[in-house]
Amino acid sequence: MRRKTEKKSKAGRMLVAAIDFGTTYSGYAYSFKDNWAKVLTNNWSGGEPLSYKAPTALLLNPDKSFKAFGFEAENCYANLTTEEDDTCKDYYFFKRFKLILKTELEERVHRTTQCKDIRGKTVDGMLVFTHSMEYLKNHMLKALNDSHTLEIKITDIDFVITVPAIWDDTAKMFMREATEKWKEPSSWEENLQINRTNIMLGDTVFEKCWIPGNQLLFALEPEAASIYCQLMYLEPQNDSSFRGTETDSDAKYMVVDLGGGTADITLHQLQKTGTIVELTPASGGLWGGTRIDKAFESFLLDLFCKTSMEKFQTEDDDAEDNFDFWQGFEVKKRGFNFDKETRNVHIRIPMGLTNFAKKVHSERDVNKIIEKSKFKGKEIRFEAGKIHMQTTVMKKIFQTTVDDIVKHLRTLIENAGKDLRVMIMVGFFSECSLVQNCVRQTFEIKGKRRVITPNQCGLAVLKGAVYFGHHPELISERVARYTYGIQIWPKFVEGEHKEAKRDVRGSEDRCKDVFFKFVTKGDRLKAGFIKSHIFRALKSADGDLECGIFISNKDNPKYVDEDGCEKLGVLKIDDERGTEVEESLIFGHTELHAKACNCSTKKECSVTFDLLSEKIKYPSKTKI
Repeated sequence: MRRKTEKKSKAGRMLVAAIDFGTTYSGYAYSFKDNWAKVLTNNWSGGEPLSYKAPTALLLNPDKSFKAFGFEAENCYANLTTEEDDTCKDYYFFKRFKLILKTELEERVHRTTQCKDIRGKTVDGMLVFTHSMEYLKNHMLKALNDSHTLEIKITDIDFVITVPAIWDDTAKMFMREATEKWKEPSSWEENLQINRTNIMLGDTVFEKCWIPGNQLLFALEPEAASIYCQLMYLEPQNDSSFRGTETDSDAKYMVVDLGGGTADITLHQLQKTGTIVELTPASGGLWGGTRIDKAFESFLLDLFCKTSMEKFQTEDDDAEDNFDFWQGFEVKKRGFNFDKETRNVHIRIPMGLTNFAKKVHSERDVNKIIEKSKFKGKEIRFEAGKIHMQTTVMKKIFQTTVDDIVKHLRTLIENAGKDLRVMIMVGFFSECSLVQNCVRQTFEIKGKRRVITPNQCGLAVLKGAVYFGHHPELISERVARYTYGIQIWPKFVEGEHKEAKRDVRGSEDRCKDVFFKFVTKGDRLKAGFIKSHIFRALKSADGDLECGIFISNKDNPKYVDEDGCEKLGVLKIDDERGTEVEESLIFGHTELHAKACNCSTKKECSVTFDLLSEKIKYPSKTKI
């Protein structure tokens, strides 16, 4: 079933721009409303080969103002390390910091979450993300205006930011606050501080120009990839095999998004209307390409010893070689051909590392060092600046990560049922032939189930996010990852409530900490689904009523303080003491929303839904 190309964009502005903020690489793409299927990407210079994305690397000045991002940040920091006065130690250099937002139920990201640079110095994570998003946005604005005669402003663009589906709501709010303007400067000192963080691109100086909240939308990464796979035939250059019978209505398929940091997996179904329904909550883990990097680093550590590796990685003079080495490995690990067992793998090793190894081991020959390692007799040799090894050795470096991915997929497929017909692999790590082959050999069934890697699978999420910005209605249903509810204080009922929960309020006995459920984990929620509850304020603090929103891994939690429950956020409402307030949570979108209404006046109350407040760890006691 093919979509009609004449379908008009639902975007409210001239164009949609998507920013894919990845663990290892980041980039952007965009398309104009009048030709929305033609998605344009940026070619970043500085890497080999030419890349559609730049490294997620940020360099800050000693005063924590912006210095550089991407390839430029790596090169600039490498140059700083060659200076004799150790000035580089005053700068802050960050890589692969996105994973600080990958939290579990018992961990919550806060507004004050810290981010460590490569030397262990800490900076507010919000500042690190803000600088990075600001650069990507401004770089895109410059590229747009350099290539078009018509001036394009922030107000002309609907922005979409990609986020892993396995992220919780607090991580999404963290990204939103880092991207949009959430605090007005209150003094000339703050204005001065903001002005000091201007970004220069070429001859253009960009002032802080934030993305307004009403122009910002989040796209869940596997959903964006799913949309791309449904619509990529619209691209003239794309002769995709993922169409026809595979996209018939009611077809069930799995999206396996393997990125730099995480594996993000969802089960989708195509509806007769052409929309996509999520069938199970997204799941996954830290099984992305960076885990291969860590495994290969452990291999080098075993080969050359811990001391040699530490000296090479911490020696400032070798910073540039270190960046170049891992950049090269990033390209190689996607292109390794594991199909032929007899084929050798060749990896160039930085001279700085081998020199340290020679000093530590008091050897002139690297091969003698290898003979002293645990890999003696494993047919690993060093020649012409490269390590030469059998394919089987490199396979072992990949195998643990691949096994974890396959194990998780096996569980999901068993639960999905026999009507799962297609598995779509996207993300840059899906380009690796070993990963593709293992998934195909394990799960592909001739005539019944196919494993497909679409063209440009590394850009599927980014381009799909642009499509999502034009047609957000394509995702019609999502599944609740948790049970959501609020804390209430109903009348105490003997035999039903715990005695320890009894609380006397005037002439009434109330039961505190009761979990009032809004939706149950696993519920299928249409976009915009609203669940409401009417309550009355018992007391308020500082003129506002605060009430907690709670989540649980259980289907039917009874109390908000039992195991498996966690306060997700705080809903602040204007003081409506003595009146009834209807509180509503809005589900089914990529973010959770809230609203409140005065039942007497029918006036909508002013609501702030704060997921990042440090108060979320304390139980709320303000509602009945």
